[in-house]
Amino acid sequence: MQFFITKTGLDAFDVARAWGLAVLLNVLIEEEVKLQDFGWAFILQPATLAPEDAKLAGLGWRTLIKAEDVRWQQVFMTLRKKQEKLSEEEVSQVQQVLESNWQSLMRELRQPNNAVTIGQGKTLPGGLEPSAFKSLRHDTKASYGEEQLRVPEEHWALACLGMATCGTYRLSREAGQSNWLALLPIPQSVRFNYFRDVQQLLRPHSIRYRGVQNAATHYAVQLVEGLRRRAAAQGSLQDQFSAVLYFTLFGAGQQTKPSQGSQLNLAPLMQLVQDDPHGSEVVLKWLDYCFRLGATEGAEDLALAATELVMRWDLDAYERLVRVLVRVLGREQVKRKSQSAFREVLWRTDFHAIHKVMEVMYYA
Repeated sequence: MQFFITKTGLDAFDVARAWGLAVLLNVLIEEEVKLQDFGWAFILQPATLAPEDAKLAGLGWRTLIKAEDVRWQQVFMTLRKKQEKLSEEEVSQVQQVLESNWQSLMRELRQPNNAVTIGQGKTLPGGLEPSAFKSLRHDTKASYGEEQLRVPEEHWALACLGMATCGTYRLSREAGQSNWLALLPIPQSVRFNYFRDVQQLLRPHSIRYRGVQNAATHYAVQLVEGLRRRAAAQGSLQDQFSAVLYFTLFGAGQQTKPSQGSQLNLAPLMQLVQDDPHGSEVVLKWLDYCFRLGATEGAEDLALAATELVMRWDLDAYERLVRVLVRVLGREQVKRKSQSAFREVLWRTDFHAIHKVMEVMYYA
């Protein structure tokens, strides 16, 4: 049996619903769920079907709802409520909606032509979907007003579950202001076994970042490296992602609001890993080294150069990264922080690494 998350054009909302449905099915059947992107829809195929009389009341469901690493507060960050009340009110609504309506939701999602009615139901929080940006709240002299973005409550709850479970939120500082960065990988072909295993892959450790794109590109490199390690251990690449969705949440007076969303293409790096899971290690670790060194004081230009290469994948960006890296390693303050830095970068920037970078640029 297949389930269909028909796309609405709201990218983060659609991806979050796909992850949410994978989480829900996995909790119900306690077995693997396959998640694939077919362009017009995300199609999910569980190993077995949940019985009609099943209930979302087991230990796995309770653990998921109450787990500390499920980012409920960040999802609802844009709501004008005290943060301590979010887990009591909004999370309780997500839980009640899914526990009461999961059977009817499953029947709806079995239909390939299912559609989401936009404009009715629950308001999407800005921490979930950047298109939920609410600016004009009343009519202007031009008789124009902007309504809040509403969706049916079952799909609202499903998306909130997916974003809280599989989304990543990181603090990023840019132009003297600290903002939250929301990150959500777009699955191309993924096997979902247990939400904590997925979180271990989707939430690598962060460092100090020099802006939104710097944080997003390092996240992409870390995500692909996690997939590469699995591919090297298993003999082939089993799970693939097409891109990473990212947007910021910034303070606007007394409320937090989302900015316009963007996507970072993962196809070049994914193709490199698929062709050579072992050989691609050198370029991914070299890039990770550049990002981490760029996070230290006095090496900001290295962080920006590494970001530019992962965003563009062209010769100019690669040449600039190498030149900046050599210049940064030549500075006395960086040498004092890491005595082995120069030897390590020479080892990482060998012919093999250069060759692999050229392969990525070819795929791009």
